[in-house]
Amino acid sequence: MKFARRILVLLLLHQGHIGGGQRYEYINNDYIWNQNDDVDRNDWSKLETEDLRFNKFYFPRYVLPPKGFKPLKKNDYPISGFVNETLRTSNAYSVITPDDYEVVYNLPRLIDAVGGLPSQPEANVNAEFWDLLRHVIEVQEIRETRPFTRLFPRPDLWKDADLNQVADYVHNEYPGTNQSLLLADILEEKYGEVIVDLNSVPYRTDSMFLRKDFMLASINTWAMSIVGPYNFAAKWYVGRARPEEVVWAIKTRRISKGVPYDIQRKVDNLDISNPREFTAYKEDGCPRHPSWPAMHAASTSMSFWMSIVLEINDEQLCQARLMDYGISYARTVAGVHYEDDNIAGMNMAQEVLARALPKYLKERYNADPKAVARKIYRNRFDWRTFDPNDPCPFLRNR
Repeated sequence: MKFARRILVLLLLHQGHIGGGQRYEYINNDYIWNQNDDVDRNDWSKLETEDLRFNKFYFPRYVLPPKGFKPLKKNDYPISGFVNETLRTSNAYSVITPDDYEVVYNLPRLIDAVGGLPSQPEANVNAEFWDLLRHVIEVQEIRETRPFTRLFPRPDLWKDADLNQVADYVHNEYPGTNQSLLLADILEEKYGEVIVDLNSVPYRTDSMFLRKDFMLASINTWAMSIVGPYNFAAKWYVGRARPEEVVWAIKTRRISKGVPYDIQRKVDNLDISNPREFTAYKEDGCPRHPSWPAMHAASTSMSFWMSIVLEINDEQLCQARLMDYGISYARTVAGVHYEDDNIAGMNMAQEVLARALPKYLKERYNADPKAVARKIYRNRFDWRTFDPNDPCPFLRNR
């Protein structure tokens, strides 16, 4: 019976029927994945600082990759060919390449549109990457020692949460949960009347139920599904290592050249026995896909698309923007993302939706795509300009 179950699980894995979440982690911790392959079959001793890339994935015990396949290094990304095919037999999440059938828009151009490729570890103490890692380390110290610190602006739904609770809000949650909770509050008109923009979503009846309540719920899910493939294709294109991977590489001296002294000292003082313990998620740590751009950030674009389909008021826009930013930055609070992962994720979502919304609203709600495009142009927002100390400046001018 046990053997049969192993064969069934392996078949499901190779057919893509087992995804993320707690069930998958149970299998991961049971018997399927050989988590010792980093030590048993791979040589990390020759890893240069510049070569450090994402490597948090494992292979079934019955599917051994070629010896030395890991660690993947700088020249292995963007993944293609043999690396791509081999990764697909591992437990890495959603291995997607730019030629995937769901990736319709040009991926390098999307990456350029959100600011270009991110920084990576360098053997240079002044490299930009170290500032990003330094911030994640500092935030972990604050979360663990001063969890009630008001570290970032929150939506009303999170106003009483401490930092550990915030990190938990964005951990293995059903996709779109936090956004849906805010949508429920908005539809209850806690922030004013909800008015559909009839230029974007044409009139059907005086009482807009299907084209208001149902529509908002539907777009919330559609936006995540349309953005997801681009986000994961970008992840596997860039291959940025997760914070816990870099911290563990520093602590175990897999890398040392160019690591700033203050970071080396802070990492040496961390009381952790494995990379997962660096994060708020001690049991599972970060997900098994690269860091940049952040998928949680890419999944939350409600402040953008709501501003297209609604005559959104300032209070509604502020809460939506705070939720978008909160979901994104909470992943840095949890220690699984750098700040610019989040910004790139939100901007990439907006880039994809700006291209896809006119056609979607035309096909789904008989909208005028030119009118939708004009409103998109007026409502674009670059998350690189977001000021956490003044998150809703438009409220000051009322």
